[in-house]
Amino acid sequence: MLKPHFLHIFTAVLGFLILFISSSHAENNLMKYYKNGQATKLESMNVEGVNAFIKDIVFSNDPDAPITCGLFRMEKGKSLEYTYTYDEAKIIVEGEMTISEKDGATVEAKAGDILYFDKGANMTFSSNSSGLGFYCGQRSAEEL
Repeated sequence: MLKPHFLHIFTAVLGFLILFISSSHAENNLMKYYKNGQATKLESMNVEGVNAFIKDIVFSNDPDAPITCGLFRMEKGKSLEYTYTYDEAKIIVEGEMTISEKDGATVEAKAGDILYFDKGANMTFSSNSSGLGFYCGQRSAEEL
């Protein structure tokens, strides 16, 4: 049985994906449009020796139910270890990533695969080449 918060986050991810394929934008609209958002320049996560890059792109201003979405790229090299302090869903949009849970499963994720991470999940990300994921997490833009 799916957890209610998973359905909330998954629905939000799908809604934000629609933003990327919408065709109109005006400054006063409630909808935001990011043409070719997948090509957004990502910033290094500044973990020594790790080729991991991230950028929060869209986020809510609701302090009671924050949502932040963006892009995460993992390139070949040293693995990234990350412990989630929030729930997150991630869709691999290009390339591949190997994602392992501490003392748990390992997944060879490819474009089109969807992952969900519960708060507290201790994960390791790596790639034999490069992978790009679109994420939607229940966190504020300042929390990473």
